[in-house]
Amino acid sequence: MALANEYEKLLRYLESQDSKSAVCATKSQPNKKEVASKNTKKILKEATIEEFSDLPHTHIDKRHKSTGFDIEKFESLMRSKLVEEYKTRQSYERPYISVSELYVCLRQNYYVRKRYQSDIKAQFRFAYLYLIQKIGHVIHSIFQDLYNFSEVEKNVVSERYKVKGRTDAIKGDVLYEIKSIDESKFKGKYFKEHYFQGLIYAYILITEYGYKIEKVTIIYVLRNLKTIHSFDLPVNMDLAKSFLEKATILLTALDDNKIPEAINANKEQCRYCPYKSYCEKDGYKKITPPFLKKVKEEKPIEKTEAKKPVFLL
Repeated sequence: MALANEYEKLLRYLESQDSKSAVCATKSQPNKKEVASKNTKKILKEATIEEFSDLPHTHIDKRHKSTGFDIEKFESLMRSKLVEEYKTRQSYERPYISVSELYVCLRQNYYVRKRYQSDIKAQFRFAYLYLIQKIGHVIHSIFQDLYNFSEVEKNVVSERYKVKGRTDAIKGDVLYEIKSIDESKFKGKYFKEHYFQGLIYAYILITEYGYKIEKVTIIYVLRNLKTIHSFDLPVNMDLAKSFLEKATILLTALDDNKIPEAINANKEQCRYCPYKSYCEKDGYKKITPPFLKKVKEEKPIEKTEAKKPVFLL
């Protein structure tokens, strides 16, 4: 696999660096490159797709099974790509917090960055996520080629908060976020997470790049490729700053090896979180995640006997 080739190159580099710095390393404490090399070898060894062979396939009509195209094999190939990308992300250090990490559960981000073991099998059960991602990239490309944006795919980095990301497009005082979405999930409203994403980019561009962003426009392309919706939203600097301040909390937690509270957690995230067992075990002090909050039971309505009407003469 391409992933294995990249890891092998990385291993050769790490091993060459180990030999140069071996004199400086103490016997009791291995140097950072030795630890990185060991971890990389472990990731390379685990980079296999065989463990997913028993997963159910999503869209296979057994009544009309084709001999010309192997759907099961194609699903396995897509799933292997998702796993490769995941393992690649896990193998590199990331000094900056990504914009998308600021409005989701900080505790989950901590577990991901600290490489807690998760149920990868469950995470990549839906192989068609790979196809959806690729379609999303194509849609982005079409919009960016056809529409007269002044800038596209701009890298945005905040040195103040150590946050980075890439906005889809900019034109004048408008920042654009382009999203593809399943028609069954679109309810005629914008998703607040998409607004938060654009808002954070806008704040960084205004405060650290000197841009004059007045509006965030979210464009939704339904995946039936028949409908487009757009929403114009104001720039809320206070709200954007509150998200960026989460980066400081997460970075401090990572440096201190101190598990943060479940800040930004919501029911949807908790429902599918692969780190739920760790979260429950580590406990909470200030913030209880939604999956532990009990729904208040409604008090039963007491039945009262109907009073006989009194007639005043």
